[in-house]
Amino acid sequence: MNISKAIQHLYPDVDVMKDFEVWDNADGNGPYIAVWNLKGPQPTEEELQAAWEAYQQAEANKPPVETDAERMSQLEQENKLLKAQNAALSDRADFIEDVIAEMAMQVYQ
Repeated sequence: MNISKAIQHLYPDVDVMKDFEVWDNADGNGPYIAVWNLKGPQPTEEELQAAWEAYQQAEANKPPVETDAERMSQLEQENKLLKAQNAALSDRADFIEDVIAEMAMQVYQ
């Protein structure tokens, strides 16, 4: 278990190294909360384990991060579509302008 990540999951606005510190004395007992400056009681081992499991599940359910190359490809496709739509609208506007001019010629003859 990563105690720091578990605490950050329990307290999302926590400031690491200010609100708490996790130490490991390398004595075989593993990491522990050495400094606790948050209001409220320090979480129990069971609460930390539950928070760690919830954190892992939340991380596993996150959508994949889009890479710059994927984003660039998506933007290029959108740009191509927008250019085609713009060209179609321009052609339609030209057609409507021609129709109006032809109608004016008929009316004013």
